[in-house]
Amino acid sequence: MNWRIPSLLAVLLITAVLYLPTLHAPFLFDDLPNLAALSSIAHVDSWRDLGIYLSQPRGFPGRPLAMLSFLLQKADWPGHPLPFHLVNLGLHLANGLLVYLLMLRVARAWMPQAPSGKPRIWLPATLTTAIWLIAPVQLAGVTLVVQRMNLLMALFLLLGLLAYLRGLLDEQATSRSRGAWMLLGLGVCMGLSFLSKENGILLPLYALVLDATVLRAHVARLPKALAWWRRVLIWPVVLFVFGYLLWMVPAQWGLDAGRNFTVGGRLLSEPRVLLDYLQKIFLPRFGVYGLYHDGYVVSRGLLSPWSTLPALALVLGLGVTALLKHRRWPLFALAVLWYLGGQLLESSSVMLELYFEHRNYTPLIGIMLALALALMRMAPGSRRRLVTGLLALWLVACGITTALSARVYTSQDALALTWASAQPNSVRAQTYLADRLVKHGQLGKAMTVITTLAHKDPENAMLAEYRVYLLCLKGELKPTDIHRLEAALAHAPFDRGGFQNIEALRKLAFGGSCPALNPQSWLQLTDTLLANPAYARDGIASGFLHYQKHEWAVHQGDLGMAIHELKMANRTDPNAEIPRLEAKYLVSAGLYDQAIATLRHADYRHLPLLRRLLVNDRAINAADIARIEAMQRKTVQAREQKPAIPAAASSTH
Repeated sequence: MNWRIPSLLAVLLITAVLYLPTLHAPFLFDDLPNLAALSSIAHVDSWRDLGIYLSQPRGFPGRPLAMLSFLLQKADWPGHPLPFHLVNLGLHLANGLLVYLLMLRVARAWMPQAPSGKPRIWLPATLTTAIWLIAPVQLAGVTLVVQRMNLLMALFLLLGLLAYLRGLLDEQATSRSRGAWMLLGLGVCMGLSFLSKENGILLPLYALVLDATVLRAHVARLPKALAWWRRVLIWPVVLFVFGYLLWMVPAQWGLDAGRNFTVGGRLLSEPRVLLDYLQKIFLPRFGVYGLYHDGYVVSRGLLSPWSTLPALALVLGLGVTALLKHRRWPLFALAVLWYLGGQLLESSSVMLELYFEHRNYTPLIGIMLALALALMRMAPGSRRRLVTGLLALWLVACGITTALSARVYTSQDALALTWASAQPNSVRAQTYLADRLVKHGQLGKAMTVITTLAHKDPENAMLAEYRVYLLCLKGELKPTDIHRLEAALAHAPFDRGGFQNIEALRKLAFGGSCPALNPQSWLQLTDTLLANPAYARDGIASGFLHYQKHEWAVHQGDLGMAIHELKMANRTDPNAEIPRLEAKYLVSAGLYDQAIATLRHADYRHLPLLRRLLVNDRAINAADIARIEAMQRKTVQAREQKPAIPAAASSTH
């Protein structure tokens, strides 16, 4: 009996069963801000509506394919995360199938003497595919809804590699047909992968790693014209990626980009991060996986912490050895170069956060592929059985760890406790726990969590604000606490939570629940934060703070201040909707001419490129101007038709 297909189906089924508990997970972390674009439009009735939705991301090209996939589920946002999780799990299983097919395709090319139907090929491919699917390091990338971007990127990347390999390996086809398959893989599929997430641009690099290691003989046999076509499809993109990463180093040197590290600190830290990833991959254990890793210690020098230099030497040593020995040790080079190449964009000089487990999703494929090929290459015997047994034990360990970790996702309280325990220095993990405690009315325990962390990080603005928030809820807030917070905000280093928490404090200030935090004291706190250079130079932060001040002015009935703060918000963080909001306020005050002038002279030159390309905001303004002019005419006509009061009737006797 041929067990190949039943075994693969069993692996996919087991993966689905292990992930079942995560289907009940809520929207988490980055889900809420990134999927908020679904609330930006009520319905998609026109190309304009679609453009407004797709232009919500700030960067270019904005990952439109992933955004479109979310749009198809708009009816389930924000109250029903289950359908979103189902799609993510389906994509993960589809990617597992493609990984399996990729392993078989490469194995047939590298070991043509072994027919694919024999266990020597399909069994190792099934085993390593199972490890890739079930590895607990994959949990975050599948369960976090917004990481569908990563899943779709991987889907098109794997399809692209399979298409490219068909063009490379099918020596019976014509050169034109083979070239078309290469173009489909490294051109069309790369584009689709890139439009799902920027990492898709690494597809030609993955192809190059395969070509330089296990497929060298096939590349050498390409006809001359096809060999040049392959170079044209691979090398410009690969050189662009390396050139971009090298350019980023001097371009951002000395800038923190809103982080607690610089480019230099990031480059020193990432080797430690990569080795930590590998430890989690090869030594699965419950409690160490999750979304929050902001407490990871940044390397400030080669020996600070001491592990920086050994990690840097090890990673560089592995990379250099793989490059120099890629012909002699092709499987070692395949594993190392694929993994390190897959980490290039997110783990080098681009100023992203240091640590996220989902960054291993496609890099891990290279390690599994190399292990599968190594096992296929072994002759039957005790050595092969030993390696197969070790891989099987690894798979069992992955399955047990993933099963335990997945169960935690069924409860937000369990998630909060697990992540806070695993990441005691993570502000996000600890504040998530504090949020859950607040929801259960356990304000004292929440205060203990925040106070403990604040002692470790006394300059953190977010923690200082959270402390005031809790004191207010407990009815214990005093004017001295407000003065203490003001002093902290004046010199606090940049933190995203530091400006985002201002909104929650504003709502408390106008709620009247704690006299010490009133509208005036809140305004003083916000002005203090705006005067802090760390926040003033960040456009998003200062724009957010000015927008909050505009909300304050609206509540106070101060039209002039509201308009001024909107203009300041638009200046620091351009937003196409702000001029229209200004016009709305002016119309409500009967200032029609000023509203029309605001819309007519709105400056959209500094909007994000994606917005300028997809949405004609001037056309939207023109339609609004027409409506305002119609309202103005009706108002004038109503005044003219109103009968005048006779002088005699208006006199008093």
